[in-house]
Amino acid sequence: MKKLFLISLFAAGIFTVSCTDEWLEAYKLDPTRPSDAPMSTLLPSAQASYAFVQGDVLPRLTSIFVQQMTGIDRQSLAHTRYAQIGEGDFDTPWENAYAGGMYDLKIVIEKANALDAPAYAGVAKIMTAMYLGTLTDHFGDIPYEEALQGSDNFKPAFQSQEQIYGVIATLLQEGVTDLDKPSTLKPTSDDLIHQGDLAKWKATAAALGARYLNHLSKKSTYNPANVIAAANLALSTGATTEIPFQSEAQNQNPWHQFTVIDRDGYISQHGTMFNIMRAKNDPRLTVYRSSDSAYLPFYGAATAKLPIITNHEVLFIKAEALQRAGQTADARSALEDAILSNMAYLGVSATDAASYVATLPATTNLELIMNEKYVAMFTHVEAWTDWRRTGYPAISAPSGANLSDVPRRMPYPQGEYLYNSANVPMPLTSTPDEKFGVEPTYRVWWDKN
Repeated sequence: MKKLFLISLFAAGIFTVSCTDEWLEAYKLDPTRPSDAPMSTLLPSAQASYAFVQGDVLPRLTSIFVQQMTGIDRQSLAHTRYAQIGEGDFDTPWENAYAGGMYDLKIVIEKANALDAPAYAGVAKIMTAMYLGTLTDHFGDIPYEEALQGSDNFKPAFQSQEQIYGVIATLLQEGVTDLDKPSTLKPTSDDLIHQGDLAKWKATAAALGARYLNHLSKKSTYNPANVIAAANLALSTGATTEIPFQSEAQNQNPWHQFTVIDRDGYISQHGTMFNIMRAKNDPRLTVYRSSDSAYLPFYGAATAKLPIITNHEVLFIKAEALQRAGQTADARSALEDAILSNMAYLGVSATDAASYVATLPATTNLELIMNEKYVAMFTHVEAWTDWRRTGYPAISAPSGANLSDVPRRMPYPQGEYLYNSANVPMPLTSTPDEKFGVEPTYRVWWDKN
């Protein structure tokens, strides 16, 4: 494997068919119904789609799986027992990725190559790596090389997760190389994430490289030195990468849309994580949940930004890699920096943050690092990935669960079984324990010992 280093916004035009072809000529000339879109429209479209791939269905389920939250009503109550979760639940993130954001990014890359605009191509490749990383870490093997072809191929083959990780590595490397080239056109305000700051995009690529290298902690190829180098590179500029939202109803943060607008009362901010925090008088408690435990003051505000990757996540990654490399003193320093960075990100006072760090156990080990990261990664899908890799925190399936243990992967979307069933690498008739990776047959590649 290559070494890692480093919603569409517009709808299709609707028009009326007449008995002649005059409508077609009018359509071609109508400036309000474009047959093409510029990179400056496609890029924010892809970024908006990504926000709902990483920030909507998937984290709601994984936050319940790792007991950062608890479903208390209707579907969410069932989700706490791993019930009423079916293939159809995953059509939306899959479609937002393949028919939405990744397809837009493919066009951006094609246009950028034609217009001598490698700055756009570089950002698009790094964004594509984001999509692939989120999808493959939830579903395992996924389509890529034969996907995004439109009507030329409705039934793309799936590639192994190991191959997809190689693709991610290549995209990050090529993205950074493109960003270093002279470019006739560059993103500016059309870049919702970094507003055209290419140095920040290179830091994002390095941070993602550190994350995906660190995911391989169960594999024989894991090399903590490479993880540390990528983390340091990202931190030298600043790794925090976020997607903003607006106050208008359709442009609000997806956690806000679910917990306040659409499904008020379905999820409560209770669970293993909050028990840990309460026992330690964690100052983040009132930042994470409202006084009635129904809402998310920080991550679920209408205009709250969605963190893709942050400085504190990268510092936790560095701490873990240093610990695995036997550099315990440096690991402790990185761990404390990670906690302080997270608390500063959340607006916790420096005094409260320092007091919390002072109460940490004296012995630094993997369990301490991962338990602290678990709390810091509240609402983020990486908390589930970390638990699958390390077994921390120690959690088990609730009484009466529909599975014999905590889920370790997601089933494939219903649409793939309907339209591409010959290529889906898991039979629809698989048992629930197989579909959710409890039984190891279909676990994702990096989760297999």
